[in-house]
Amino acid sequence: MPNEESFIAAYTQADRHRIAFASNGQVGSELRDDNRMFRTEIAKSLIQSPESANDDLIRDLYDAETAYSKASFGVHHQFVSCLASQLLERGGEINISHYYLACVFRGQDAYLSSQCVTLTKDARDRAIATIDTLIERSNGDVPPYYQRIRDNLARTP
Repeated sequence: MPNEESFIAAYTQADRHRIAFASNGQVGSELRDDNRMFRTEIAKSLIQSPESANDDLIRDLYDAETAYSKASFGVHHQFVSCLASQLLERGGEINISHYYLACVFRGQDAYLSSQCVTLTKDARDRAIATIDTLIERSNGDVPPYYQRIRDNLARTP
């Protein structure tokens, strides 16, 4: 796995093209994604040691996996759940905003897997506070799912 480990360790936005969702324009069983195999190997490696990845890689993988999920009518639950957990655990407005704005509602499969997160109490509290800030700053002009996801996080023990 040295190729995956070196890719993870040295990842920058310039490498995004290697893991991005590269669709043939089809959906379902006709879908082909040129980066799927490599992205799967990277995701498998990250499940074992997510701390080895920087935030850019986590965000870009989550973006690609949720886009793939929407087009394939399925999901790699373990990958999407792990990546969503990492975005929320790491916190920060960019990770939370990316989690919401770009990816979480890319189909029901991605949404449900993105809700299956494991967070520390501190990370959960920080994520809720960030969402509250985003809602307040927008003067209520945000999609209603912000509040729903915030409430889901608050209910989770």
